[in-house]
Amino acid sequence: MLSYLAAALPTQTTAPARLLALQCALRSTAAGDVNIPAGLIRGMRLGRGATALAELQDARWLYSPTPPGGRGGGFTAQLLDAAVRMQTPTVKDRSRAADWSLRTCQRKELRELDAFPRLLALALAVHAPSGQSGAPASAEQEVLARMCGLPAQGLIPVLNALVSARFLRSWVPRPASEELLWEVAVHECLTGISSGRVSDGVTYRAD
Repeated sequence: MLSYLAAALPTQTTAPARLLALQCALRSTAAGDVNIPAGLIRGMRLGRGATALAELQDARWLYSPTPPGGRGGGFTAQLLDAAVRMQTPTVKDRSRAADWSLRTCQRKELRELDAFPRLLALALAVHAPSGQSGAPASAEQEVLARMCGLPAQGLIPVLNALVSARFLRSWVPRPASEELLWEVAVHECLTGISSGRVSDGVTYRAD
């Protein structure tokens, strides 16, 4: 879904709008309808959620009849890009992925960081090998940069911020292959999606 959004959204789309678009895409119905509650907006810490919503409307990726900032920040919308409904995950898988991505971005290591580091952290966690503690991961710099709406050179300070926050243990470029190699320090965020339940996007129950 991150790859789809990298292609579907304008390159200048900000990180808050990309994170919001991800939740919209993952939580939408088969008809492209989506309801984003106010609690989810607050839990995502997007700053002014209305700004991110307006950005997605300006990109003509979705239409929302809800006035920006109304209903305490929550909104309903219709996704305008039919391609989002052709992505392969099932509705159940999308719901679980939406919860997992929200949990990952809400980790204590990332909680005080801006949207760009949280978005990159999510992309790195998606690429990392699940269930292999300490196993390095790799991806092309251009792929990661495109997912985050950054130039390739713009990844370096954000990667360093994730190391300082102790989300990443280390990272190193591979100039010959134009890849990045990294190791996620927070293993539990890679172990898959738990059976916890989400209520308004912010309250969880661990079974």
